[in-house]
Amino acid sequence: MKIEEFTLERIQSLYENTVEYNLSDSGVHPYSLRELLTPEQQSQVLDVELGYGWTNGRVELRRAIASLHPDRNEDHVIVTNGSAEANFLLVMSLLEPGDELVVFVPNYLQIWGWARAIGVTVKEVLLREELGWTPDLDDVRKAISHRTKMMTICNPNNPTGSVLSRETMDGLVAIARHHGIYLHADEVYKGAELNQDEPPSFADLYEKAIITSGLSKAMALPGLRIGWLVGPAQEIYASWQRKDYTSITTGAVSEFVAEIAVQPAKRQEILARSKRILRENLALLQRWVDANSDLFSFVPPEAGGMAFIRYAMSMNSTELVHRLREERGIMLLPGDVYGMDHYIRIGIGAPAHHLEAGLDRLASFVRTGLK
Repeated sequence: MKIEEFTLERIQSLYENTVEYNLSDSGVHPYSLRELLTPEQQSQVLDVELGYGWTNGRVELRRAIASLHPDRNEDHVIVTNGSAEANFLLVMSLLEPGDELVVFVPNYLQIWGWARAIGVTVKEVLLREELGWTPDLDDVRKAISHRTKMMTICNPNNPTGSVLSRETMDGLVAIARHHGIYLHADEVYKGAELNQDEPPSFADLYEKAIITSGLSKAMALPGLRIGWLVGPAQEIYASWQRKDYTSITTGAVSEFVAEIAVQPAKRQEILARSKRILRENLALLQRWVDANSDLFSFVPPEAGGMAFIRYAMSMNSTELVHRLREERGIMLLPGDVYGMDHYIRIGIGAPAHHLEAGLDRLASFVRTGLK
């Protein structure tokens, strides 16, 4: 097996903690336990026994996650160490060498990389900027063959923040059902829609849908490292068999706190905080783009913690990001990590003063320091 470097994660892990202004994150500024929990719950955390739990996730937590979906129970859920482990288990459970996987791009390319590593043929369908970074369904139909096993989409999207319309979701479901293939959706930003009600999950629309979700992005709790898969019971059991070969179980404290966070009232409280932060920061970013419209443009994100910005300079995006890091102490993500040069990804989930200061340095560099 030859694993290609996961460039997005590599560049962040090398540099995000070395700069003054990290604008490369894609989530929302995280909670502390003191902010999240009541005094009584804080006390209860101290009594959590630090033993091994259920290897597929604490039963009560799986039931709470299942309750977010109609007609699901704990057997349709596996709890994982972050959504990254969920994505890994998905690939190892459902795909085999020789299968074809349709990936909508730009996308968080973890599944793309793992699938290629095990000998799966990956076919890309471009999200179209002129369609608000959503797919043309005719492109999807053309990409599917008799060897296609699954298609995977990130909704809301990373890095563009686009959200599929219900019509497009139904269209993708119809295509998947017609061909009898799996439809996987990464839904870690679901619930952070800025100007619309939370849409349904693909897991609620199609019997062969499997979704990845977790607490790291829209839910602003990345340090808990709690993710999950929801899907058909047989496929979830297969992922549990693979999990026995990986991390075995998640942390007892994390599962205790996660069960509190996914309760309906608490979840809505958390999401309301996330949307407030993101709306305020998106307005700040929009003003900045308007003030620098000769050099930057974007389709404003409809959800999630980031914006995908097109720039007019000729410099390669990776070179631009490294110069900003070295000369101005700012960290962004280059479009190169998505295979799309002349774009940068800017996180909008940080405290507003942090984002504003970083953007000021970016504009100053482009205006006066870029040679």
